[in-house]
Amino acid sequence: MTLTACSKENKKDNMNSNPSSVEKAQSNSNKTDDNKAKIDELMKKQNDILASHDKQWQVAFSKADKSSAEDNKDKGYDKYLADLVEKAKDELSKEDYEILTKDVEEIAKLEEEITKLKAGNGGESNKKEGGAVSTKELKKFPEFNSKDFDGKGVTKDIFKNKKLTLVNFWFNGCAPCVGELPKLQQLNDEIEKMGGQVIGINSEAKVGDEDTINEAKKILEKQGAKYKNIAIDKDSELEKYTETIMSYPTSILVDSEGNIVGDPIVGAIDKEDKYKEVKEMIEKIIKDKM
Repeated sequence: MTLTACSKENKKDNMNSNPSSVEKAQSNSNKTDDNKAKIDELMKKQNDILASHDKQWQVAFSKADKSSAEDNKDKGYDKYLADLVEKAKDELSKEDYEILTKDVEEIAKLEEEITKLKAGNGGESNKKEGGAVSTKELKKFPEFNSKDFDGKGVTKDIFKNKKLTLVNFWFNGCAPCVGELPKLQQLNDEIEKMGGQVIGINSEAKVGDEDTINEAKKILEKQGAKYKNIAIDKDSELEKYTETIMSYPTSILVDSEGNIVGDPIVGAIDKEDKYKEVKEMIEKIIKDKM
């Protein structure tokens, strides 16, 4: 699961004209919707736990990398968080370590409830054919036909005229995501001169969800981030892909042909050493393509 409470739109089942079949399908649909609402609420509670000790969790999330995300992908979100806490133990006071350990215990209880509710939905995407491809397996950026925050249509053509694009996945309630926005704007300004760009994809902002989009726009404006941000079109490959992201923020690099370049960049880049590392990596990739 991801940090944000992104709900998926199930494809409608074909129904015949028999009234009992229709009623049964409607009943199943209502149950699924109820479960999704409960899942979203439980995920919000998890986010609230993280937000309540944001300063301490930022220390833990600074230890996030691709390997930790992949190692715990099938074990559960609480195991992933527990792994980060252990990695950050030496940088945490005894009190802060105990605080985060208790947070993980609470999140684990919520995760258990979420798992049961997902099982009630038929396992959601885990049991679907053609499920989402993980960040480790993905070679091509997923297809989408979406809109930016100004309502203009956006497709994968956004990559065509740029040598390299950093795609940043974030959401409104993620403090590390919001905290790195000024640095992402700085990065965009610097790599534009080399033929690069930064774009943002807000994983909880779906096309048509104006409340979430407007909230995101206010956050971007306050942080001085002017680069293009995109809402997610429902039932798209892009929506499925965002559901595989274990840690936020996560960024990936995409070339002009829509190919994923290198490994995902896990964690915020607002620290000077991480920013320098990412910028130098982008510069090298662009030069190699010249």
